[in-house]
Amino acid sequence: MFYYNCKLFGLRGHDEHHELECSQFVLGTDNSGKYVEFIGRASKTYKGGLAQMQLTNKHIRHHSSAGERCIADYYKIYLDGLDNGGSFYRRPLQGRPPKYGNQLVGVNKLKSMMKMICKKAGLEGNYSNHSGKRTCATQLYMAGVDEQEIMRRTGHRSEKAVRKYKQPCDDILKKVSAVLEPIPGVAKSLEKRKREDDMETDTDLPCRPTKTLRSFGSDITNAKNGQYFQNCNISFNF
Repeated sequence: MFYYNCKLFGLRGHDEHHELECSQFVLGTDNSGKYVEFIGRASKTYKGGLAQMQLTNKHIRHHSSAGERCIADYYKIYLDGLDNGGSFYRRPLQGRPPKYGNQLVGVNKLKSMMKMICKKAGLEGNYSNHSGKRTCATQLYMAGVDEQEIMRRTGHRSEKAVRKYKQPCDDILKKVSAVLEPIPGVAKSLEKRKREDDMETDTDLPCRPTKTLRSFGSDITNAKNGQYFQNCNISFNF
């Protein structure tokens, strides 16, 4: 649930997680199907007060796809295990269905939660709790979601701040390369035109002996109607 809180609702580090309450999550159904609604409270970017009278806390409704991996069902099972009240992160009890006691998950445990999750999943790299929030913003960028909607999820107050999460992927880089590639067929067309121009230029040049095909002599005879050649050397330019 820690991972989904980061990815779906853009919760940062341990600060937003440590004070999280079950009452901040509402499950329901509308015309689009099942949903999980998150109601934010004071955070790093929203502390309330006169200075932020024009701002509102984070309020996100995430619609869940039906099926065996329905996110709304996951949250329902988890919240039922917490008796739908109290702190959101509590230590689990043994047995089935999942149940959780009154002991809270400590701050140090929450700080290293994402690192532990990625290690158990066999992922290599330097992961932190902020990686979930970054995943949220990056995947939305890759899908072409408007920046304002991304800010609504992540809680950023400026486009400049949220643009730091832009990360190119293979598909995006391939699309950029395709746009900048030469237009198909243009190169062949230009090469053909160049050959035609070269042929036209060669016909305008004065004849110069390059290769003698056949020799008939060198006599030249003058006729009444003009000059003509007999027994001359004929050469062709290639």
